[in-house]
Amino acid sequence: MLCENCGTQLAQNAKFCDACGTQTAAEQANILAQQEKNRQENPPAFLDVKTAIIITVMLLVILPVVCVFSDAPAMLGFITAGVMGAFCLFMGIRNQFFKK
Repeated sequence: MLCENCGTQLAQNAKFCDACGTQTAAEQANILAQQEKNRQENPPAFLDVKTAIIITVMLLVILPVVCVFSDAPAMLGFITAGVMGAFCLFMGIRNQFFKK
């Protein structure tokens, strides 16, 4: 087996070229296969409904308080928190139904 980068002769079970350090094609294929297997076994985390509710409640409490102490109208904090909370709830509920 030859190195694809420098052409040096490699051992059959080599993972890297001794001369230039390039990964062998077989090792690259093994890594890609392992990454795909890991991705299938451990899908990306979704925002669950419980977490979305906790985030919404925190937003509804914290943002209006911040607005009061920063001379902004408290209503602005409630509106912002409501919009952000609604989005979090939507994402949590959506992910409950569309998990793979």
